[in-house]
Amino acid sequence: MGEFDNDDGPVEGTKTSASTLPCAQCGADLAFNPGQAQLKCEYCGHTQVIEFSADAAVVEYDLNDAISRYLGQIPRMEQTGQRQVGCQDCGADIIVEAGSTTARCDYCGGKRIIEEEMPPEVLRPEALLPFTFDSGNAVERFRKWLAGEGFWKRLWTRLVRPSALQQRSSVDDLHGIYVPFWTYDSNAHSNWTAQAGYYYYVTESYTDSEGKRQTRQVRKIRWVWTSGSRRDHFDDWLVCASQQYYKGDLQKLMKKIEPFPTKQMVPYDDKYLAGFRAEMYSIDLKAGWSYARDGMQSECKSRCASDVPGDTHRFLDVRTSFFGQSFKHVLLPVYVMGYRFQDKQYNVLINGSTGEVQGGAPLSWIKILILSLVLAAIIGGGIALAVVFGGNNASNGTQPGTTTEQSALPSPYFLPVNFKLNGNDEVWQLEFQFTGANDAEKMKNWEEFKSKGLKAQVEREAERVIKLDKRSSYTTLGQKVQKALDQKFKLEDGKPRFSNVRVSEPRATKSRQK
Repeated sequence: MGEFDNDDGPVEGTKTSASTLPCAQCGADLAFNPGQAQLKCEYCGHTQVIEFSADAAVVEYDLNDAISRYLGQIPRMEQTGQRQVGCQDCGADIIVEAGSTTARCDYCGGKRIIEEEMPPEVLRPEALLPFTFDSGNAVERFRKWLAGEGFWKRLWTRLVRPSALQQRSSVDDLHGIYVPFWTYDSNAHSNWTAQAGYYYYVTESYTDSEGKRQTRQVRKIRWVWTSGSRRDHFDDWLVCASQQYYKGDLQKLMKKIEPFPTKQMVPYDDKYLAGFRAEMYSIDLKAGWSYARDGMQSECKSRCASDVPGDTHRFLDVRTSFFGQSFKHVLLPVYVMGYRFQDKQYNVLINGSTGEVQGGAPLSWIKILILSLVLAAIIGGGIALAVVFGGNNASNGTQPGTTTEQSALPSPYFLPVNFKLNGNDEVWQLEFQFTGANDAEKMKNWEEFKSKGLKAQVEREAERVIKLDKRSSYTTLGQKVQKALDQKFKLEDGKPRFSNVRVSEPRATKSRQK
């Protein structure tokens, strides 16, 4: 990680912009040839290879050091050969060459374009991800996306999109723009507390609608306070540094075209910008870190939630600290375009590296209405058939809606193991499954378990094993209880009656609470 320095750090250089490079043969402008590490003249076809410095490398800079030195301490840079233009309709800022002209905004298509004063202090990009395909290929990818790629997407498009969408949609503008991003690396340490919930089942009796007594398994939850910690590392966490992409649907579209293959970035060279435009950043380094930190904290909480033991959890509280932060200012390739259908404008973004396309598209409400009616008819027909066959079952002596123990085979089965040890009431949780080659055999196994009174025997056997070796881990206890049950309880074919035996920690006792 490089040290941020005003003399040799990323602040040297000017605001990113498209460079104008003359062709050595005809004098026309060269443009970067996407997918190739070369410049190409669109007039005579001459190509020029982009040469790399042998010691060129992408460097990351210490974030805290940069923030402390950067704000208000960057020397003023002399801006030459460039101008900044702003759109009064959407607020986008674009850097263009001094001799270039633009009459429309690349983002919203607005025509109220005014020239603005260039800011004197800017951070030079450290790296960029080159475009891998040209604008013609981008339009082709857009057309495929509009038609729907893959069978199911194509079918959905035909069901809900206007039939004339492909023929009548017209592409207004398409621009290849290098969008500014910050990348942040950071280590994170999280401490968490939560209540872990363990499922267990009890059998309860109830009276059904026919006045008959039935039984069913009811799931309950045993809550236990628990805690833990974890360390995480985040690499190249992306934050878009353009306020333009936090407006309207552009923020959602930008997230959808991610990820960008940041490991394929190259050290910054303005030759890659030839023929393209680059937007300057409007979200500074410190504000960008605030966005990144919030996202990392959310991810840490999600990862801590997955660490909580048990079947569910509640009251999760996570405290995360970050250290070892670093950053880069980079440019990422995006094709920005708009298309018009029936006098309405729709935005589309295309990842200039991976080709991912995301955008808005119109719906045909007539098609949706017809589809809804068809689905309603199918569902209604299914309900009618269920009623007819349900009536036939009732006439044959089968009561529809009757719930019995047979219809509620628990898998896994939870059995509380209660006993006294050293004057304390211990309540352990035993979990196991009924073996069988299929559901019918498992059901038969469970019926025998109830009819033969094996529940009490299993509880006594588990109690015996736990008392003998209570200090072992729950995994070891589960293995020992499994072995004991395998020896004592077998099916007619000699195979074990139970599988996947687990022992969970006991509930806090009244004696301990006192």
